[in-house]
Amino acid sequence: MLLCKVVSIASGFDCVDVVLITAISEEQKAMKKCFGVGFETQLRDGIRYSVGTLKKNERFLRIAAVQPAEMGPVSAAVVATRAIRDWNPCAIAMTGICAGMEGMVRLGDLVVASQVFDHVAGTFRDGHLIPFQQSVSQEPWLLQFLGSLREDRRAMNRLFDSCARPAAVEQVSEVHVGAMASGSFVVKDAAYMRSLLDKTSKLLALDMESFGVASAAKMCSTLRRPVGWLVVKGVVDYGDALKGDDWHEYCCFVSAKFARLALELLLTRDKAYQFMADQRCEER
Repeated sequence: MLLCKVVSIASGFDCVDVVLITAISEEQKAMKKCFGVGFETQLRDGIRYSVGTLKKNERFLRIAAVQPAEMGPVSAAVVATRAIRDWNPCAIAMTGICAGMEGMVRLGDLVVASQVFDHVAGTFRDGHLIPFQQSVSQEPWLLQFLGSLREDRRAMNRLFDSCARPAAVEQVSEVHVGAMASGSFVVKDAAYMRSLLDKTSKLLALDMESFGVASAAKMCSTLRRPVGWLVVKGVVDYGDALKGDDWHEYCCFVSAKFARLALELLLTRDKAYQFMADQRCEER
């Protein structure tokens, strides 16, 4: 195993355990505020990263946060791949906002992706797009791990109370686990959202980057060195003409908070933490 050389704070780390990706500055600002680990800027081949350390007792996780220059699955995939090459992490995670399927989730809810697929890749026939629905599925063990956090009602109550909801909204938010679709354009069409639901009945949410991030993790994984992935996003609208910004701040923050809680839970699990510590900076 190649041991990671710890260098000065000014020059940052040689490698990290987790890469955090956000698509827009609003999401990155909320993530940094939520994690509060004193991020320091580090440049690697033209990409600006924020690096820091999340600690719990004597254990720690090194983190690098980055934001693609543009929205969309291609930019997200490229930056995720670069980040994996630059930092050699065990896992890559994405937080932020998404559109939800009305009737299945509510505004302010969180969606943890159990699988992601590209809804704009497919065959165009008779005036309709038939999606290929090539998907990247989450590892069952990770879903079980996240399930233990999700079922901790006290922790979830603290999570959703950690940021103020929009005025006059008193509903209790929930965490859902299910499929997320991803594409290269913003959807503001209720009919299109319904058409996706007709083809994928268990679809919960829609965003622009999740497929790129998950695909990068999958393609950069090897048998000796798998790269795990996590996408958790807050529902800010239903992908229709009524899109607004009311839920943005709340969803940006609580999605980042969920990711932080998941990492803090990992720090308390002996076997899980030991696995990541053993993998730290190991050559591929």
